[in-house]
Amino acid sequence: MTGRPQIDLAGRLIPAAAGLLVVLILGLPLVVLIYTAFRGPGDFLPFEDGARWTLNNVANLFDDPVILQQVLPNTLIFVAGTACLTLTIAFVLAWLVERTELRGRDFLFSLILFPSLVPTVLLAIAWITLLSPNAGWANLAIRSALGLSQSQGPFNLFNMWGLIVCQSLASTPFMFLLLTATLRTMNPSLEEAAQASGANFFQTFRRVTIPILLPGILAPFILITLITLEQFELPLIIGLPARINVFSYRIYNELNPASGLPNYGGAAAVSILFLMLGFLALLLYNWVTRENAKYVTVTGKAYRQSRFALGKWAIPAYIFLGIYISFAAVLPALTLLWTSFFGFRMPGSASWADFSFSAYLVLLSDPTFWRAALNTLIVAVASGLIVVLLATIVAWTVTRTRFFGRRALEMLTFTSLGIPSVIVAFAVMVVYLSLPLQIYGTVAILVLAYCYRMATVTRITRSSLIQIHPELEEAAAASGARWFATQWYVLLPLMMPSLISGFIIMFIIGVREFTIPLVLYSPENVVLSVLLWQTFQAGQPSVTAALATLIIVLVLPVIFFARRFLSTN
Repeated sequence: MTGRPQIDLAGRLIPAAAGLLVVLILGLPLVVLIYTAFRGPGDFLPFEDGARWTLNNVANLFDDPVILQQVLPNTLIFVAGTACLTLTIAFVLAWLVERTELRGRDFLFSLILFPSLVPTVLLAIAWITLLSPNAGWANLAIRSALGLSQSQGPFNLFNMWGLIVCQSLASTPFMFLLLTATLRTMNPSLEEAAQASGANFFQTFRRVTIPILLPGILAPFILITLITLEQFELPLIIGLPARINVFSYRIYNELNPASGLPNYGGAAAVSILFLMLGFLALLLYNWVTRENAKYVTVTGKAYRQSRFALGKWAIPAYIFLGIYISFAAVLPALTLLWTSFFGFRMPGSASWADFSFSAYLVLLSDPTFWRAALNTLIVAVASGLIVVLLATIVAWTVTRTRFFGRRALEMLTFTSLGIPSVIVAFAVMVVYLSLPLQIYGTVAILVLAYCYRMATVTRITRSSLIQIHPELEEAAAASGARWFATQWYVLLPLMMPSLISGFIIMFIIGVREFTIPLVLYSPENVVLSVLLWQTFQAGQPSVTAALATLIIVLVLPVIFFARRFLSTN
């Protein structure tokens, strides 16, 4: 069979409806955002009576010395420093796990993945508890052990380097996952040929391995640059006390001024400049991933992945792993667990008389906690299911049909990757404040906003579909199956591992997302990550740590699913 099966009415209406929903979810907020940038005065919504066309918002942006002298340089230093450090850490970790005879790699894989499964706010609170210059536990212990009389340091988290290191620790798991996939599929035959010709390990690594892996390294590097560009949590919690002003915080500040009304036009103008940087990186990412085909080393011929013996490098490797895992996973988790039971009393100065479950009892007796937990579960599950459904239909439309506009639809889903969360939240806010729909301040608006992160799942489902030959659908059609039955009984079972992977990713994003629910916050749609920030701001360390511990317990089971599905798809 060589012809395409006939697509019935359902096969046309369902993709058309899904495409329309994708345009509304992804395209409408972006259009309204650009529209808002040219409407004024700044404190008016774009469709509000009294709003008019103006260039003042954009003009003020380039006349603002704070933007040019502080925000732009700070953002570039933060993004470049984080991307480079993250790549270095993640590549070493991925190499050790995938290409060496490392013992306990499955357990270590789970620990490396840990920071990606919890809200960044949680990690920031733990790192502040450990490394704040005045009362950080690590600083207090070092000053006490060395007999130092100074009242600060020796470590200071609240500066650009502290922000870069913390953001790198939080971002490493994502790049680690991408690099492990690249290293796992690399054919080692070229390395083996180089070694057979007399090249030592370092010569082989420099002249063979790195050139082969370069495209597979550049693509994640550009992607992590995009992700760092949108970061808001750590610039807010660590950067703000250090007077480090970046684009994402500037947008939030325009929407939440110390006095007066929100400056919607000004926030939209900053967002457009932000978007320009993001789209430049996105275009570069597209170009690099297209170039990957020139460097394919996995062919139809079977090969066996080889692993290097660590030998004398085993001890340095385990020390490196220990340092990363300690500061990225173990110490933050233990610090939060200890604080939830003993408050701010340092280990060594506390006794069992100080041990208390009171923070958990306060939390569990608070109706807001249960509302936040339920809202988090609803938003994470609902947005995950919606995105997987829409992404699957879009992927099928792009790979299996010649429908008009399918390439534009694919591009729209992928460009959502380059739009920061703070801009997504602002755009969704403007849309649903302007439209006569009563969903602002509800859980529904969070579900719609979370669905913006469709790019990764679309790529996963599209890759899965490409691997399934169309002859299976043709055979089902020849047997009399209609379009919907073919998708349900033939394609979905074959794609199920990829669909589960996509859902896990969206569920993780739903649980740990902080920026979108903070910007769109109302008492009715509060989620756990925002409640965590509120308790921290209210000066309740034990309750904050107890809540953080419960969030960790909530996401721990995801680690096992992630190891099974994310590392094999």
